[in-house]
Amino acid sequence: MGSILAGAQTTATKARGSFGTTNSLIKTFERTASGNGVTVKAARQSAIWTTANGVTWVEHSPGSPFRLYDVAFGNGVFVAVGNEGALVTSRDGAVWKVRNSGTDSRLRGIAFGKNLFVAVGHEGTIITSRDGVKWTARNSSTAARLQMVAFDRDKFVVVGWKGVILTSPTGTRWKIRSSGVSERLDGIVFRNGWFVASVTNRIVRVSTDSITWTEPELSRQKTPTIEVER
Repeated sequence: MGSILAGAQTTATKARGSFGTTNSLIKTFERTASGNGVTVKAARQSAIWTTANGVTWVEHSPGSPFRLYDVAFGNGVFVAVGNEGALVTSRDGAVWKVRNSGTDSRLRGIAFGKNLFVAVGHEGTIITSRDGVKWTARNSSTAARLQMVAFDRDKFVVVGWKGVILTSPTGTRWKIRSSGVSERLDGIVFRNGWFVASVTNRIVRVSTDSITWTEPELSRQKTPTIEVER
C-alpha cells in the first residue's frame, strides 16, 4: 500500500507532490473497518459485509432497513451508521444490534479516536459515544451536510457540503475552518503527514495541520493507482 502524498512539499500558494490519481481514493470510500480478526464493510446498502482473509466476503443483515454508509471500530466494537439516523453495533461483524442514535438525520460518516466514536451527517449533525450505545448530540455550528470524519494527529476532522471543514481535538467541541472552496466535500483521509479533502475522489484541498488548507498542485503525469484504506 502506497501513500497518496509521497514526497509532498508546500509552496506559498499550492501544495506540491505526488497526490496519486483520481482512482487512488476509490477504495477509501468503500468505508471499511478492521478489528477482532475481521474486516467489516459498509457499502451504501442495507447489508453488512465481512471478510477474515480479504478475499471471501460474507453478507450479514444488520437488522436495520436503511442503507449504511460508514463503519468504525473501537473498544472492541464495530459501529455502522446510515440513513434516517440508522446506527448498529456488533462485536464480531456478524451479529448486529440496532441502537438509538438520538437523531433521524442521515448519518454519513463515523470515526473512532481518543476512546470516542464520532458520527456525522445531514443538517450539521454530530453525535458522540464511548461505547456505541449511548449517544450525545454535539453543536457543529453549521447546518451543512457533513459527509465524512477522520481521526489522526490527535484530532478529528470533518468535511461536508459548501466546503465545510470542522476540527476538534476532543470530538465534543468543534471549530469551523476556512477551506477556500464552496464545493461539496465528501472525503477526508490522512496520509504521509497530510489531511486530504476530496470531492467524488478528486483531491481539492490538503493540509498538514487541519487549520490551513491549500489547493494541491497535481502532476500532469500519470501516477500509479494507489490503494488506501480508511
